[in-house]
Amino acid sequence: MTTKFGLALAMALTVATPALAEPRWLTCKFNDGRGKTPTFMMMFDDRRNIAALWDGVELVDGTSTTINYQSLRTRFPQFVVTYNRNDGALGVTPVENTYGGLLHGECRRSAPPPNAPASAR
Repeated sequence: MTTKFGLALAMALTVATPALAEPRWLTCKFNDGRGKTPTFMMMFDDRRNIAALWDGVELVDGTSTTINYQSLRTRFPQFVVTYNRNDGALGVTPVENTYGGLLHGECRRSAPPPNAPASAR
């Protein structure tokens, strides 16, 4: 019995491959303070520490991205996104202060949009 277990373990170790990155998609919405509720889709991959917005044609990479077990924070040219992974809370901070500061919203896990690439890179 021990020999069979040892052989099975050795085979499993030789076949094992490194974990692959698994991008996840979010559908997000926020109140812009003017009565509108803009929505967007965002892809993130915490193993590679990347996040990107889907603009309907291509992924737009975020910069200065930090992802941990609790939150995601990334910067885009017009705004900074902070997403709380525990409760789905979203904070959008426009770079130009035309909206009056921090905008609040939420994100929920979703399936990838049609025609979206499998990964940002």
